[in-house]
Amino acid sequence: MSLKALSGFCKLVGKNSTRKILNPANFKIKTDRNLHITGSRLGVTAAIDPKQPATITKTFPTAHQSLQIGFHDNLASDFQFIWLRDNCKCSKCVHPDSKQKMLDTVSLDINIKPKSYHLTEKGMLKIIWPDTEGDHVSLYDPTWLHKYGKGFELDSHESIHDDNLPAMIPWDRDTIQQIKPEVNYEEVMETEEGLKKWLENIYKYGLAIMKGVPRRTGEVINVMERVAYVKKTKWGSSFDVKCEPVQNDPKHLAFTGMYLEHHTDMNYLEKSPGLQALLCMKANPAIEGESIGGQSFFVDGFHIAKWLRKEHPSSFHVLTSTLVEFKIHSHNMEYCNNQYVLHANKSGDIQEVHYNTRTMSPLKGPKDTVQAFYGAYQLFGQKMREPESEYIFNLVPGDLVAFNNRRVLHGRTSFDPRKVSRHLEGCYGDIDEVFVQYKSFMKNSDK
Repeated sequence: MSLKALSGFCKLVGKNSTRKILNPANFKIKTDRNLHITGSRLGVTAAIDPKQPATITKTFPTAHQSLQIGFHDNLASDFQFIWLRDNCKCSKCVHPDSKQKMLDTVSLDINIKPKSYHLTEKGMLKIIWPDTEGDHVSLYDPTWLHKYGKGFELDSHESIHDDNLPAMIPWDRDTIQQIKPEVNYEEVMETEEGLKKWLENIYKYGLAIMKGVPRRTGEVINVMERVAYVKKTKWGSSFDVKCEPVQNDPKHLAFTGMYLEHHTDMNYLEKSPGLQALLCMKANPAIEGESIGGQSFFVDGFHIAKWLRKEHPSSFHVLTSTLVEFKIHSHNMEYCNNQYVLHANKSGDIQEVHYNTRTMSPLKGPKDTVQAFYGAYQLFGQKMREPESEYIFNLVPGDLVAFNNRRVLHGRTSFDPRKVSRHLEGCYGDIDEVFVQYKSFMKNSDK
């Protein structure tokens, strides 16, 4: 795509839509150079190895209380003096052990200017600041500066990627079947390598399957506590999904043999649980050549959202900008909360998915948004129901599946409750702990 064509497209969809729909960093031009955004202008630079350590090529003051720093990849960013002083990493400003800031931000002079600055022999930026106790010396690593400078120029908080974490990998049926994110119970519970593999599967794919889990009450909690804190809900620390041949007046649709469409759980809470685990305690064995139903299926919501953004950008915009109320009546209480079906950052990258037709309340808002919302909602739902999108299989006793509840949608095919017995024990957990532990593993492996 030429620069002229891209510029015309940007003008057509408008500035606000462009931020969500278009990520220029994804485009390539035939001269094997990357197209990127620098501030508000489009520029072309030679392709740079992203793993190459950043180096500073130039520094000069501006007229806006800032220092402009140029880097090896032609990125030029303005760093406000107050920001630089506030983020000094010396032992007087940051505690050497806890890494917590000791500098009092409120007491700083907002119009502070450095007395001098220069690059050291090792390429660090050295700034000498005026201070009531004499000069204060700050040293800044160029790679650290480059990371934040990129965020300033792209006008995006989310562009500051954690270098210790790899990219999450969107998947469809064929991709996940090839990856097969499975691990053995003993590996995870008894070895660090097994734990790392389990965490990696949840982080990268939002889905991990554990085989050979003991079928005893409470074991799903033991597994969850290996990686995260258990999140207690109105159902308790854990919950049972039982479908027996004789069961009257079920309290939840999951306790019936009904087909359960793709959904994420508890969107009606202020923050839906990030991690869910389901342990198969009991299930009728599948008969070869005969389907007894009750199969579990999973769909990567990030993959579907990525498709929608590419193929139907206007529908993507609708689902990322229309608030939906989710509501449920349970335990003599009414829970409700407003969510976007797709929660995206300023660059248009998906952060969370909230989708559950069973708990979605009537749409509110301007009448001219109704048709567009239903069109976008149906496109999203129809795509996830395609066989090519679904990872579907029979859970057998001893199988435990854990998944990112704000990314991966799950459901179950119908079955005859008069003929099938099915028992799953589940619980929720804080997914933050999964990401933090995995990040620690990755950081230590680089040493």
